[in-house]
Amino acid sequence: MPAEKSSSFGYWRDPVFLISLAAYVINRALIKPNLHHYSPFFHGHFDDAMTVPVALPIYLLAYRWIGFRPDDQPPRWWEVALHVAVWNVFFEWFGPKVLHQGVADPQDDWSIAIGGLIAWVLWQRNWLIGLRSSNSKPLSNDVVIIGELPQRGD
Repeated sequence: MPAEKSSSFGYWRDPVFLISLAAYVINRALIKPNLHHYSPFFHGHFDDAMTVPVALPIYLLAYRWIGFRPDDQPPRWWEVALHVAVWNVFFEWFGPKVLHQGVADPQDDWSIAIGGLIAWVLWQRNWLIGLRSSNSKPLSNDVVIIGELPQRGD
């Protein structure tokens, strides 16, 4: 399987995926059952925000295995955007209208999109750090001479 070799994106071993999955499980198993009052964030929006960072790496790994994905690069913006759009249609229209499961809530769309945006930024962190360092400019245009180079024969 091509994704098992060393790659720049770890799919199921990716830190963003692992931390998001742990946060999702902790929210479902510990936080939600032990809240004494209803919390819209923990009872709904937090899980929605975890959709992209938890599900997308698994989908991309499957795409890689069947040849739909040409390389092991971190998720591209269009891969994240496409999945956010599909999941929003599924969770907000198909689920409630066709499957009669769930309730259409526009705030869920925003939660999925914001979770996807944050995940994408984290997945692109190496590229963004490289971009920032390559665009950095010296503090001043002054030339600082530290010392002369030693001459041969000295």
